Amino acid sequence: MTGPAPAVSVLMAVRDGAPWVREAVESVLAQTAGDLELIVIDDGSTDATLAVLEAVRDPRLRVERREVQGLTRALNRGLGLARAPLVARLDADDLALPERLARQRDFLDAHPEVGLLGTAAREVDALGREVRVVRPPQHDAALRRALIRENPFVHSSVMLRRALCEQAGGYDEAFPVAQDYDLWMRMSRATRLANLDDVLVVRRLLPGRISVEREGDRLRTEARVRWEAIRRGDYPWWCVVHALRPTAALALPPALRRGLRIALGR
Repeated sequence: MTGPAPAVSVLMAVRDGAPWVREAVESVLAQTAGDLELIVIDDGSTDATLAVLEAVRDPRLRVERREVQGLTRALNRGLGLARAPLVARLDADDLALPERLARQRDFLDAHPEVGLLGTAAREVDALGREVRVVRPPQHDAALRRALIRENPFVHSSVMLRRALCEQAGGYDEAFPVAQDYDLWMRMSRATRLANLDDVLVVRRLLPGRISVEREGDRLRTEARVRWEAIRRGDYPWWCVVHALRPTAALALPPALRRGLRIALGR
C-alpha cells in the first residue's frame, strides 16, 4: 500500500467469524479518528468470512488470507504489515465504540512515557445482554502489582507503540493462547502502563472463545510467564505464590475450574 502512513494500525485476526466480523470491522471504520488502517488476517476460514470482508468497500481495510496458522502467528503477521506508529487490537467478535481510538491517541500523545494503554470494557453475551463491566487498574504502579497475579488488560482494548512492541519481540509464537499476557509482561520492562477508566470496547462472551476452550494452555502459559518474570528479577521471590496458582488450578477437574472462574467473574 502506498501513501503516507496512518496514525493507527488496527489488527484483527479471524477464523470462521462470518456472523460477527462485519460489525467488528464497521466499528473500526466508523471511528471518529479516521486516520487509520485496519489489517484483517483471515486465518484459514472455511465459512463466508472472506466474502463478508471482500464486500466492505473502504480503502483503509486490508485483508490477507492465509492457511490456518493460529492466532499468535496471525497477529505477528499483522504487526509485520502495520505502518502506523500506534497499533490497536480488536477481536473479530468485539466492537470498538466510536471515540475509542481518538481517546487513546490523545492519552498517548499527552503521556509519552506510556507505551501500552487499555480501556475498560463492557462484556455481553451472544444476545447482546450485558454481563458485567470490566474496569482494570488504571495506573502504572497498580497495573504492575496486578500483572504478576493476572492479566490486567482487555486484549481487544489495547493500543501500543509499535516500536516498543517490536523491541520486545512481538507475540511469542510458542504460546497459542495468553500470548497477550506474555507480551504485556515483556513490554512492562521498557515502558509504563495505563488503562482508561472509560468503557470503549464491547467484548462478546461467545461459546468457544479460545481462552475458555483451551484453558489448560492458558494456565500453563500464565505459570511460565510469571516464573520468567520472577527469574529475571522483575518481581521478588515471594511472588512465587502467584506463579504456583495456575499450576495448582491445573490439578483441579476442568468442571470445578470452570465453576470457580464463573464464581470469581473471570
